[in-house]
Amino acid sequence: MTTDMAEDSNEMLRSEQAVIIKGVGGLYSVYFDGRIYDCPARGIFRKEGIKPLVGDRVVLGEIDGNKNTAVIDKISERKNSLIRPSSANIDMIAAVVATGRPEPDLLLLDKLIVSAEMKKIDVLLIINKADNDPQMALSIEKEYKNAVLHCAIASTKDSTGREELLRLLRGKTTILAGQSGAGKSSLTNFLSGSEIMETGDLSRKTERGKNTTRHTEMFILPKENEEDPPSFIIDSPGFSLFETEQATSAGLKDTYREIYMNPGLCRFQDCSHTGEPDCFVRKLVEKGVFPKGRYERYVHIFKELKEKERNRYK
Repeated sequence: MTTDMAEDSNEMLRSEQAVIIKGVGGLYSVYFDGRIYDCPARGIFRKEGIKPLVGDRVVLGEIDGNKNTAVIDKISERKNSLIRPSSANIDMIAAVVATGRPEPDLLLLDKLIVSAEMKKIDVLLIINKADNDPQMALSIEKEYKNAVLHCAIASTKDSTGREELLRLLRGKTTILAGQSGAGKSSLTNFLSGSEIMETGDLSRKTERGKNTTRHTEMFILPKENEEDPPSFIIDSPGFSLFETEQATSAGLKDTYREIYMNPGLCRFQDCSHTGEPDCFVRKLVEKGVFPKGRYERYVHIFKELKEKERNRYK
């Protein structure tokens, strides 16, 4: 092998660390080796019905460091992918709720956690706008401390929580999710240290946020140390819930950490934990391990799924 061929081979091998951070109109922005390259994808992907996604790890060819251009030659195997937002290789969901304006929709939050659990994706709960109501922030943290991998309290107004969040996000690809107006775009700016996202005010009539994000895009967060792996965050357009079509009433209990992290025995083997006698989950609720409000929403979601299943073949 000649020196030039060896260098080309090494460059190809190294470019497997490249990651798509944005895709618009068939042209992709790819982060590789500290730089961003403009890249079309090989025509073979279209022929095979494969669409590159934000978050894809890719192999680049025809790399031109002077023009910052390359071609996507190969898409590495995905560990997961989402339809909405269209993305791949997600390590964590950062579910964002605000302490008022808009009022936190905890049922929506619970459904989002169910969706993430179904995908085997860790959840970080960010309780944002904590300056609005510090007591509410602490109350939500208490209710969800056993429900997610991490809870963090933040305020972009008084710079609360930035260092902790950057630590929790380090080396991961994370999607910000939650109801409109919870401050996802403001959090992206807050974490990145620059105004990279347009932010919007709440609608005065509805007290709901205006969607300011137009497309799925991944942003690179600042490193504390140069040797740290890159950290990516995705803010996506109008995104509040993942795909829940695959959720079933029978499988719901397997998406609640309060239940599967505290296993016990029920009288009935197929217990749904929604009121049957001698159900161990009732004891978890009594002890506060499974907060009453969240348990009541669990029962609500279970009944919703049951109703959907009954109506499926009508």
